[in-house]
Amino acid sequence: MEISRRDFVKLAATVGVVSALPLTLTSAAQQTAQKTAAEEVKAPVICGACGAACGLIFVKRGDRMYLLPNLEHPQPGMCFRPASALQLWNHPLRLKKPLKRVGNRGEGKFQEVDWDTALNEIAQKLRDIVNKYGPESVAFTRHDVHSWILPFIASVLGTPNVVGHEGTCHNAPTVARGFVLGAGGPPSVDPDYENATYILLVGRNLDAAMGLVRQVAKARERGVKIVVVDPRAPNLAYSSVEWVPIIPGTDTAFVLSLINVIITRGLYDAAFLKKYTNAPFLIKPDGKPLTEKDLGGEGSAYLVYDNATKSLVPHDKAQDPALDYEGVVQTPQGEVRVKTAFKLLAERAAKYPPEEAEKITGVPAADIRRIAVEFATARGVAEDGWYAAKNGNELDLYMAILILNALVGNIDKRGGLCFQESAKYPNAVTTAAGKVVTIFQVCDVGITAQELPAPKAQRVDKVAYPLATSVFDALLDAIITEKPYPIKALFIVGTAPFTRDVNTEKLKQALSKLELVVAIDILPQDHVDWCDYVLPDLMFLERGEMGTMKWSLHAGVVYSEKVLDPPPGVDARNAFWALMEIIRRAFPEKAAAVGYTEKYADPHAFEEYEEAIKKAVIISLANAWNLDPARLEEELKAKGFYVFKKKSYEARPYKTPLGTPSGKVEIYALRALQYNRDPLPDWRPPLYKVPSAPDEFYLVNGKDQIISAHMVMVKNAKWIVDRTVWMNPVDAERLGVKDGDVVELEGLDNGFKAKAVVKVTNRVRPGVLFTYAMAGGRTSRLLTGEYEFLREGVNPEWFASGKLEPVSGSAATNASVRVRRL
Repeated sequence: MEISRRDFVKLAATVGVVSALPLTLTSAAQQTAQKTAAEEVKAPVICGACGAACGLIFVKRGDRMYLLPNLEHPQPGMCFRPASALQLWNHPLRLKKPLKRVGNRGEGKFQEVDWDTALNEIAQKLRDIVNKYGPESVAFTRHDVHSWILPFIASVLGTPNVVGHEGTCHNAPTVARGFVLGAGGPPSVDPDYENATYILLVGRNLDAAMGLVRQVAKARERGVKIVVVDPRAPNLAYSSVEWVPIIPGTDTAFVLSLINVIITRGLYDAAFLKKYTNAPFLIKPDGKPLTEKDLGGEGSAYLVYDNATKSLVPHDKAQDPALDYEGVVQTPQGEVRVKTAFKLLAERAAKYPPEEAEKITGVPAADIRRIAVEFATARGVAEDGWYAAKNGNELDLYMAILILNALVGNIDKRGGLCFQESAKYPNAVTTAAGKVVTIFQVCDVGITAQELPAPKAQRVDKVAYPLATSVFDALLDAIITEKPYPIKALFIVGTAPFTRDVNTEKLKQALSKLELVVAIDILPQDHVDWCDYVLPDLMFLERGEMGTMKWSLHAGVVYSEKVLDPPPGVDARNAFWALMEIIRRAFPEKAAAVGYTEKYADPHAFEEYEEAIKKAVIISLANAWNLDPARLEEELKAKGFYVFKKKSYEARPYKTPLGTPSGKVEIYALRALQYNRDPLPDWRPPLYKVPSAPDEFYLVNGKDQIISAHMVMVKNAKWIVDRTVWMNPVDAERLGVKDGDVVELEGLDNGFKAKAVVKVTNRVRPGVLFTYAMAGGRTSRLLTGEYEFLREGVNPEWFASGKLEPVSGSAATNASVRVRRL
């Protein structure tokens, strides 16, 4: 890929790329990089600083290195995170050698040990735990990093417990997408931003994902209207964007009020609702849909009232399904009164006319009406959620948002809420009939592997929260109570529980009780102080990366090979290798079952094993798309991505049934009935105490393009990352607080106290405080010298109530606090 000198200079000046760092490229990088001039090397890479996996170009010119956006990539970077990534590479606090705890847990006292010592001791402890409690007693947690390979590692060991932090991230919208659209987690469904005519963002900050920012920028060039509904104004809420400051935790009432206006004014797409949703389904008093079986028939088809024939017929046979029918149906058991799902939705939304919604949300009734009419008239699209865990009532919110999109018929249409084309990316492991099949069985690449027995136990968080994507809090409960079974060992891989979990005191209690805690990371996150062993990991530029294209509706895959070795003095090694080595040393027979032997104990030899997995993925993708594997690999190495199929609109549910029980868009979620969950959204108060006194405030948090658990720790972040607490000028004047003053915050739910510096700004609603998640309040004893600035500010999770939503396990990361001026 060629970038002109003029473009290079322009881009470098625009993004403030870092740095003047000497290095020597690895031979693998030299083979794949494109040499455009003497002493200049370029290679496409994936940004691993967050889960978006944007496309970048790594450039080495003499002894200087740069990261630039890959402008040919469907999802080009560049935000603060990759712009500062090279500061992460040679960070002064970077973990350099394995550490072994020598003090009490929480003290952060360690001694350096060699890799063999660390791995052998961990393996011995792991063997003892598994032999005593079973493999299910071992758990792994992660967020984005290594999320594809960890199920493989856990399956080799025989545990089901890979439990991430989705419960404080995208868990609620993921469950909602399953209910309404039969879809999965982000980005299986996303707005078609580039072609949208009206964009509604409720509690969603697109600044955190640069690929989406660029798509929205193109929409703004066309003059699209964007409405941001949020207690604080994110960076996007400038210029032509309308900011609607809402009372925290009331978003569902706002969206239901929009639905009320659209229904009462007849602004909905009746034809779409009748044919492609379950809006005409007849619902019995017990909440279940009326089927042929209820009338004594043999079939199980869902029944509707057909206006054309004035009779009850299966939905797919109706000529004109009624949306507003209500009547009595004669069944073998007697008369049953039924209503359409659409009528039930209208009744639910009728609880929230704009005047009533104004009392709840603080949004003027006139604005609610105007936005509802604008949205329906423009056939707008409402964002379906990602980093969404805020108030513990988001499942209802995202059900309502998905229904709002369906009401205007804007599902899988150009400019609407669309299904991403599947890249057909293979899983590392699949489970069926009590057996685990690995990627090696799917594609023969010279690694002899056996089928593995499926774990005997159920994943611990699924016991308490059956709909959960992942609920880390449930893992903590299992550690503390030993129910449903004991958890005795925890591997924390590339994540930061203290900045993600909603009960930091419970986290400390759980970590104290475990028999083995191992962290694998790059920098000293707070949990490192509580670990028995700390293993230094590679950063994303030091290892190969491959995965699906995230924030694009096209079917695609992204790819990069390592371009750096760790800097001098840093003996970091691949987390994948470290975990497989621990298993091999503890249970050589388990490792051998997937072809992992002592041959790969050398980290350099392990690259052969890793390459086999990469090759298996490429072969699987090539077979799925009828491509030549060698050609596909060549394209990936040259460009860093490959698009298999462009987005094809109006496919689902128009030509292909959805994964819902009915195969339709379900404005009345039939799957929710299986869990005694209300099939319709409703507003429920947040899962924390609501402020009631003049010195009490909501404390909300969020991200933007400078925030991730690791990138807030680089040197640039000292001046760029905001670690203050925002306060509206009206509140500041009332309390006698000035910009830069220090205040004490006290959690209303847990009494936790901490100090913070106040920033007085109109970017937050009166009665609300805002602080960035993950940015401040770090506590690790390993933070020293010029990085003491990381202790400034507060961690919003300190004040969280620790309460979770039933069934789904979504948490409330927002809280309420009392403010005292110091």
